[in-house]
Amino acid sequence: MDNVRPFPRDPADNDGFKRLPPQDLGAEQSVLGGMLLSERATVEVIEILEGPDFYRPAHETIYNAIVDMTVRGEQRVDPVTVTDELTKRGEINRVGGAAYLHHLVQQVPTAANAEHYAEIVHDRAVRRRALEELDRAAGLVSSGEGELAEVLDLVRERVTGATEVTGPRSKDDTGWSFSDLTPVLDGTHKPAQPTIGARDDGIGLFYPGRVNGIQGESEAGKSWVALISCLTEINRGNHVVYLDFEDSEEGVVSRLLLIGANPRDIAEQFHYVRPGTTPTEAALRTFISRIADLGPSLIIVDGVTEAMVMLGLELKENTEIARFGRMLLRPLADTGAAVVPLDHVVKNNESRGRYALGGVHKLNAVDGVQYMLEAVRPFGINTEGRSRLRIAKDRPAQVRRHALPGGRNPMHWFADLVIRSSGEEFAQAHLYPPVQHTEDPQTAAVAQDKAAQEEADIRERETAVLAALAKATEPMSKAALEDLIPGRASVTRRALTRLVHAGRVTAEKGPRGAALHSLPQAETAEDGAS
Repeated sequence: MDNVRPFPRDPADNDGFKRLPPQDLGAEQSVLGGMLLSERATVEVIEILEGPDFYRPAHETIYNAIVDMTVRGEQRVDPVTVTDELTKRGEINRVGGAAYLHHLVQQVPTAANAEHYAEIVHDRAVRRRALEELDRAAGLVSSGEGELAEVLDLVRERVTGATEVTGPRSKDDTGWSFSDLTPVLDGTHKPAQPTIGARDDGIGLFYPGRVNGIQGESEAGKSWVALISCLTEINRGNHVVYLDFEDSEEGVVSRLLLIGANPRDIAEQFHYVRPGTTPTEAALRTFISRIADLGPSLIIVDGVTEAMVMLGLELKENTEIARFGRMLLRPLADTGAAVVPLDHVVKNNESRGRYALGGVHKLNAVDGVQYMLEAVRPFGINTEGRSRLRIAKDRPAQVRRHALPGGRNPMHWFADLVIRSSGEEFAQAHLYPPVQHTEDPQTAAVAQDKAAQEEADIRERETAVLAALAKATEPMSKAALEDLIPGRASVTRRALTRLVHAGRVTAEKGPRGAALHSLPQAETAEDGAS
């Protein structure tokens, strides 16, 4: 028989009665009748049901045909046109012929209740799937095969997956529905605010319920910013989750203790996870559901590259990056927490721009704030390390207004991460707000380095000038020295001027007013004697 779906039965159930699985054929007929009467009813039903939700396969076939015609934009979907569609597919006889389609319309006088009937059909489908998974789980346990721990893990996964859905799907689950614009139009809408974590002056770092992020070179301090934010939330009495693909619980927790976290608070409010294997989709859903039960305010994902590799995704493919967001980051943000992935950037700072390693789509996926962390001084024991936190993206635009322009850097300057280490037992951790200077400290440091290099070049050129004059048999002009000594002529001129002013080179007028240069007589005599 192919007019109903097979349903597993307990072999021990030999009381002469067949267990009838959860179903409501009347509701299924009413749903299809409503869809044949009204396009609006079809749109409402599609948001609730899928083909396999129908108990009778013939009903699924009719449903799929109606949906396909609606998606194609057919102007008329009724018993006649659907009969034609099913005839072309060779399926009209399997569903009971044209007479059955007309019968479906006669079963329901109005399409207004199609949505209600669809919820009934969906409820029965969920119950059938739950019973099927429970029946399979019972078979696994009673078979005696396999390692008990693995069998129990599989049973938990199946039972949890079967019981996750407890009612009809929300119309907003997919996002393919009209949004209510009333709050925006009447002025009651409030922009998202960065309330998670805090700079030293109390300004928040991350947006709750959104995907944020920190990117930077290795050892620039990404995890330090994350742990400072974790400590801030723990001190506020909130739970935090640290999903770690790079370090270990010892490394992460020891640094939390180093910056002043209370061990009891860590035990109660800091939830550390170190994934070791690739999870199934059901296991991942279950894990995220457990996180949602905690109600954390902050979720750190340390190691985007390693996480994507573990999930079998290609790092440099934008489609794979988008899939990573749908699989992990967005579901985590849907728990209401601020999600903060920590990511690497390419080593060449001239070509990295605002993007993390892999693809521009990583930045596109951020709907909160994305920070770029720039190393200024390295971190270490008994040292003061410093990095600069700049804003690469601020979708709600509520963080950037607390930052300063970056000078030559197009990214705004939001904070300075400073870690002052006092041995191996304690460190002061700060996120200082930016301070307006007449000149950016980082720019000043670059200028100082440039000046030091120029000084070294001039001193080296002074040595070359003295050597050239010592070998000369007659005084030399500036042009002659520039031609003789390799390198930039401007450096040679500056070196020569300094030597003249210092009295180490003598300048005298030559033909046509040209200056001729030579070593002082005393130096020349000493050189000859030597």
